[in-house]
Amino acid sequence: MKRFALGSREQLTMVLLWAAPLFIIAGLSAGIVTHRWNWLPLGLLALGGIALLLWLIQQSRVSTGFWGRRSTQTSTNAILTVMAVIALLGIVNFLADRYSVEVDLTENRAFTLAAETRDVLQNLDQPVRVLVFDANAASRDRLLLEQYRRQANNQFSFEFIDPQEQPTLAKKYNVTQAGQVIVVAGEKTQRIDEALSESNLTPALIRVTSDRTIRAYFTTGHNELPLTGGAASLSEVAKLLEQRDVELLPLNLLEKGKIPEDANVVVVAGPRQPFLRLEQDLLKEYLNRGGSLLLMLDVDVNAGLDDLLKNWGLTLDNRWVIDGSGVGQQVGLGSDTIIVTTYGNHPITQRFAQGPSVFPRAQAIRIDPVKDDDIVEIALSGSQTWAETDWQSGNLEFTEGVDTKGPLPIGVAITRQLSDNPPKEARLVVFGDSEFATDGVIAYQGINSDLFVNSVLWLGDRDQKALSIRPRETTNRRLQLNVTTSRWLEIISVFLLPLVGFGSAVFVWWRRR
Repeated sequence: MKRFALGSREQLTMVLLWAAPLFIIAGLSAGIVTHRWNWLPLGLLALGGIALLLWLIQQSRVSTGFWGRRSTQTSTNAILTVMAVIALLGIVNFLADRYSVEVDLTENRAFTLAAETRDVLQNLDQPVRVLVFDANAASRDRLLLEQYRRQANNQFSFEFIDPQEQPTLAKKYNVTQAGQVIVVAGEKTQRIDEALSESNLTPALIRVTSDRTIRAYFTTGHNELPLTGGAASLSEVAKLLEQRDVELLPLNLLEKGKIPEDANVVVVAGPRQPFLRLEQDLLKEYLNRGGSLLLMLDVDVNAGLDDLLKNWGLTLDNRWVIDGSGVGQQVGLGSDTIIVTTYGNHPITQRFAQGPSVFPRAQAIRIDPVKDDDIVEIALSGSQTWAETDWQSGNLEFTEGVDTKGPLPIGVAITRQLSDNPPKEARLVVFGDSEFATDGVIAYQGINSDLFVNSVLWLGDRDQKALSIRPRETTNRRLQLNVTTSRWLEIISVFLLPLVGFGSAVFVWWRRR
């Protein structure tokens, strides 16, 4: 019985010796991983502490003079040292979490908010909420929103919402797909449909907290495209503009005799009759005093605006741009309809990447730059396109020396500085096609509506600097290896390095024999 009791004590001692650290490690792991120090991690830590205490009591009973032994004192010092290090690391981790300091060491400051964004956030005068309707919160989105929150002096908050769990809230904000972001300030809302980034979140913040409304005047009297109607109208893009607090107003230049002072942008959308001299002069005068003008002009239509364009270094080519790649035919379009996937580096097109936009029967724009003007070709046809001289005959084949081979600019954006003190500038956007913004063409699911809406916003929202915030460009740091280098790298890593290690081990063994 005595031998059995002794064996039972030894077994109990071993169980307690192993159970104590296991419970403690499990408790620490549960708390650190979940960031929740609830009953589970605290209970495991308590069990580990109790097991450790019982082991110490058991050892003191079994071994006489246990605490006076040199080995016990050494072990105790080691345990206390480890516990002190763990406690110190815990305190450091707590302080780092509570008083975190971030340093952006990337070359292009990829994780630092732009000065314009910081200024907007620090001057928020009302609470703003960002609702991300996505069950799977991306760490990148959370990091970005945390940066905004820290800069906003308690005026900025965000929430990730599962639209399946809260369908009523999703319906309230007309959320139709996962990933959509709604920015809310009071009764005003702004929607972000693309991937969340500083370049789209900051402009949304500005619009939702600003009382300023963009007034876009659309010229009438020349058989321009209507804002309401069917496939040949601009009704879809008109709705998108109104959702962004753009007020759409008609403008008959002959009746008004002037362009209103509150006009942030004037739009000339597909006229079929020429502008009279008085109307041309009014548009020129409007630009000369720092206005913004959007022209959408079609092939073989005399809009009477050639002199205005010439003053800005532009000439309409008046030839159809033909697509010889066959891409348009694959989706049911003719060769006289081009699909654009190349865009210039400009606030209008900064988020387009290589998204497709469709231009039926478009013409190119010739550019003869005026000194000091900032000119950007915002939309270009592909390398397999050309400007067809004999387009009226229907013989759409490239003729060397007669036709002009692509890429060709279909859309151009120009900024002209008029004065430095006070600073004043005029803006002009010209497209060699008007159909690209109509309901019938937008139905092809390209980014035509974004191209038109962004053009109007850039022209009319010039006071808001954040609209020109561009996404950080990542530097390509990939190491390009040829076949020979890759093979040598494989031989060295798979064969030579293990062989060196094995040889070293054999040499050490041989020396110690």
